[in-house]
Amino acid sequence: MVNREIFFGPFRFDTATRTLWDGSVPVRLGARALAILHVLLEAPGTTVSRSALIESAWPGLHVDQSNLRVQISGLRKALREYGGAIQADPSRGYRFDANAVVKEPAARPFESQARFGVPGLVVKPIGREAAAAGIHELLDRRRLVTILGSGGIGKTTIALQVANERAANYADGVCFVDLGRISSIDLVHTALVNAIGLRVTEWPGIEQIVLTLHDRRMLLILDCCEHVLDPVAQLVDSLLVNTAYVDILITTREPLQLGDEAVWRLAPLAVPPKAAEERAGDVESYSSVQLFLKCLHRRAAKLHFDDSSAAAVAEICRRLDGIPLAIEIAASVTAVLGFEEALRGLDEQSLINMDRRSVVPRQRSLFSTIDWSYNLLSKAEQSALQQIACFAGTFSLDAGIAVASGDQLSVSVARDAIIGLSRRSLLSCDSRATHAEYRLLDTTRAYIAQLNFSGRDTAQRRHAEYFLRLLDDIDWDLYDDTSEDTKMRAYLDEVRVALDWAFSSDPELGVKLVLAAERLWLALTSLVQGVPYLTKAFQVVDGSSKFDAAVRPRLLVSLASAQVYLPGFEGASLYERAWDAAQAAENDFLELRALYGIIQNLLLTRRAATHHLEAFAKAAERSNAPDVHYLLQRIAAFNDFETSAIRSAQLRFETFLHDCPSISRSSYLYFGGINSFISCKIGLSLAKYYMGYCDQALSLSNAAVDEAEAQGHLTTTYFVLAQGATWVNIASAEFQRARSYLKKLEEVSRQYRPWHAVADAFRALLLKYADRDAESAERILTACLADEFIVKTGSLHPILWVELADARRMVGDLDGADSALEKAMSQCLGPSDVRLIGKHHPILAKVLIARNRPGDVDAARGLFGRAIELSKLHDFYLYECEATVGFAELELAVGRPSAARNAIVDLLSNVGDRTHVPFLAHARSILTEINQP
Repeated sequence: MVNREIFFGPFRFDTATRTLWDGSVPVRLGARALAILHVLLEAPGTTVSRSALIESAWPGLHVDQSNLRVQISGLRKALREYGGAIQADPSRGYRFDANAVVKEPAARPFESQARFGVPGLVVKPIGREAAAAGIHELLDRRRLVTILGSGGIGKTTIALQVANERAANYADGVCFVDLGRISSIDLVHTALVNAIGLRVTEWPGIEQIVLTLHDRRMLLILDCCEHVLDPVAQLVDSLLVNTAYVDILITTREPLQLGDEAVWRLAPLAVPPKAAEERAGDVESYSSVQLFLKCLHRRAAKLHFDDSSAAAVAEICRRLDGIPLAIEIAASVTAVLGFEEALRGLDEQSLINMDRRSVVPRQRSLFSTIDWSYNLLSKAEQSALQQIACFAGTFSLDAGIAVASGDQLSVSVARDAIIGLSRRSLLSCDSRATHAEYRLLDTTRAYIAQLNFSGRDTAQRRHAEYFLRLLDDIDWDLYDDTSEDTKMRAYLDEVRVALDWAFSSDPELGVKLVLAAERLWLALTSLVQGVPYLTKAFQVVDGSSKFDAAVRPRLLVSLASAQVYLPGFEGASLYERAWDAAQAAENDFLELRALYGIIQNLLLTRRAATHHLEAFAKAAERSNAPDVHYLLQRIAAFNDFETSAIRSAQLRFETFLHDCPSISRSSYLYFGGINSFISCKIGLSLAKYYMGYCDQALSLSNAAVDEAEAQGHLTTTYFVLAQGATWVNIASAEFQRARSYLKKLEEVSRQYRPWHAVADAFRALLLKYADRDAESAERILTACLADEFIVKTGSLHPILWVELADARRMVGDLDGADSALEKAMSQCLGPSDVRLIGKHHPILAKVLIARNRPGDVDAARGLFGRAIELSKLHDFYLYECEATVGFAELELAVGRPSAARNAIVDLLSNVGDRTHVPFLAHARSILTEINQP
C-alpha cells in the first residue's frame, strides 16, 4: 500500500496506519469506521456502493445494511462540521464531498530503520476468539491495554496473536519486550533499549527511550510485568504523554493502575460442567478439552479418545481450571501414562510438579509458575492465601475475612490482603454477582497444600465454624430456590470440606455442623450426599451422654429420609428406630417426622399404614403447629388414593387445596421434602383421571408442572413428572406434551441415578402407546423393572408390571406375560385394590383370549366382568371403560352382539360430563357398528 496522507479541514488521514488525526490528536474510531472512511477519501466526490463499503469494513462477511448506517453515523459525529461531507445517494451508496489534499508524508526520524518484528505464533490459540476480538476493540479506542490473568493462563500467547493480526496497522511494526527474564527493576529500561536497538554509552533513562520512540508508529508489548510494576508504570505513563503514535499492550498478573489503562481479564478456557454422564462428542465442544486433545495427539497420536475416556479428560480439565499451561502439561503426562493414570496422578497432586524443558524457568511447571507469583506477595498476602486455601469453591469477602483473620492478621489487614490477592490474579473475582465472589484456582490450592506453614488446622476450624453459623442463621421459610440456588449449592462443597476436617479433628463440632446442614441437603435434594456424615454423626452420638436426647432421633430421621434416593429398604427400620427414640426423648416434632416418614415409606412399598396414621393423628393433637394438622390431611389423602378409596381421596385433596392457607417451607422440607400444595394438585389430578374426568386431570397436572418448574425445587419437579403428569398425558394420548415432560424428567433424573429407571419406564410407555413399538417397549420395561429403585415408586410399580405383561402379549410372549402379571399381583393390597386389579384383569383376559385354550374365553369374560363391577363400585370410570371395551370386543368375537351392546349402553349411561376418556370413543364406535342393520 502506498504511504500517503489525506488532508481535509483540520483532519489528517494516514493511509498506511489507517489513523485519523484531528490536528495532533488521534481520533478514536473503530477499525470498521476507519476502513469506510479510507475508501471514501480515496475517491472524493465519487459515489461508492454500499456493497463496496461493507466489503471494506466486513471482508468476507454478510451483514445487514443497518450496520453500515451505524458506522456512517459515527463517522459524521467524529468529523464534527465535516460530517456533512459524507453524503448519501439513496439509490447507490455514499460519497465524500469536500476538498481533500493528498500528500506524501514528511520524512520522520528513523524512517530508514528496519521495521520492528513480532515473534510468530506456531499455531493460533484455541478458544481465544472472543478474547482477541475484545482486545482488538480496546486497542481501537485506547493506547494502553493490559491483559490480566493468573500464571499459565495464556496472556503472552493471546498478546502475540493480537500483535500478529495488527502488525500491518503500524508503520514501524511491533516491538516485543520479555520482562519475565529480568531479575531487577533496574533492568527494565535496559531490556526495552535492547529491544528497540538503541545504542547508549551510559545507563539508559526514560528520556532517551521517549526521544527514540517519539515519532514511531508502533505497538509496544511489555510482557510479564508483575514483578517490575512500578518502573513499568512510570515508563508507560511517560510514553503515553510524550508520544503520539505508540500503542502499548501489557501482560501482567496485576494491573498498572494508570488512569488511561484499559484492562482485559483473560478468563480460563471453557471446561465441561460436572454431569452424570459424559460422552466424547459432548465434552469435545469445550475449548479446554480441544487444547488437551491437540497437545495429546501431538505427543501420542495413537492414544484414542472416546466415550470411555471422556469423563477422565473432562475431570482433568475441570481440576486444572481450564488453564492452558496446566492442560498442556497434563496432556504430556497423559501421553505417557494414559487417561486414568494421569487423572490419578492429578489426585495425588503430582502434576503440579511435572517439569517441562526448553521454556523459561517460571513456566517449567505449575509449581514454578505459581511460586513466581507467590514470592511477589507481601507477608500478609501470603498468610491470607494460606488460610483461605481451605475453601472448596467460591466465597464472599466476609467469609474470606472470617477464615483469614485471627492471631496473625487483623480483620482490616485480612480484607486488604484478599483484595490484593484478587488484584494480583491469585484469586479470581466474579464482580457480576450481587456481592463480589472470590475463588482460589485448584492449581493454586494444590500449590498451597505443598507448603509447610502453621495455622492450617486453625484456618479449617474457623472455616467450619463460619459455615455452622451461616447455616444456623438461614431462614428457610424465606429461601427462594430460583435466586439463591447457585449460592446454596456452592455451600454443599464447603460443608463437605468442613465436615471432613471436623470428623477427623473435632467430632462434636462435626455433629453440630451435620445438624445445621440437614436443611441445606433437604432444600437442594442432596440428602444422599449427607449419608456418610449423618452415619458418622450417629456413631458419635449413639451411646454418648454428651448430646441432647433429641439429637439421636433427628439423625435417624435424616438417615431414613435419605434412603428414598438409595436402593433397598433400610429406611423403614431407620424410621421405626427414630420413632422409638423420639418417643423416649418426648419430642413431639421428631415423633411426627418419624411417623410421617414411616407412612410415606409404607405407601411407597404398598403396605397398610392405618396404624401409623392413627399414631400421627394422636401426636398431631398434642402439637400446636397448624401445619401439622394440614399435613395429616395431606398424608391421609394419599393413603386413601393408594388404597383405591378414590372418592375419599378426591375430597381430601380438594379440601386441603381449598382450606389450607399455607405450609411453611420448613415444614415441607422436614415432612417429605415435596411442596405440599403442588403434590396435592398431582394427587387430585390422578384421582380425577381414574374417575374419568381426564380433561380436569390434564389441566391440574399441567398446571402442577408449571408451578414446580417455577419453584425450582428438584424433588417436587421429579414427583410431579414421575408420579402424575407424564402418565396422565400418555394415557390421554397427549403424546407431544408427554414427550416434552419425558425430556424434563430425563433432565431431572441426571441428578440422581435411581431416578433413571422411572424415566426409562415412561420412555417405554411412549414407545408402546405412541409409536406402537411393543418390542422396544418390552425390552426397556424388562430392564428398568430389574432396577432396585423402581420398587419405591408406589402403585406405579405393579402397574408397570402389568404394562410389561401387555407388551409381552403383543409380541407373542404369553408365558412372559403371565409371569409379569404374577409379579404385579404379588403386590395387591386385597380384593378392593382397584388401581391394580382394574388394570390387571383386562390384560390377563386378553392373554387368555390369545391362548384360546378350552375354558379361556369364559375365564376372560369373568375377568372383564369382575373388573367392570369393581371399577363401577369404587368409581374408577377409566378402568370401567377399558374393561367394558375389552368385554364388548370379546362378545362380538364369539357372536353375542346383544351382550356387547348392553355393556356399552350401561357404560355410556354413566358418562355424565366426562370427556377425553381413553377407550370411550372406541366404545361408541362399537355401539354404532352393532346398531347398523
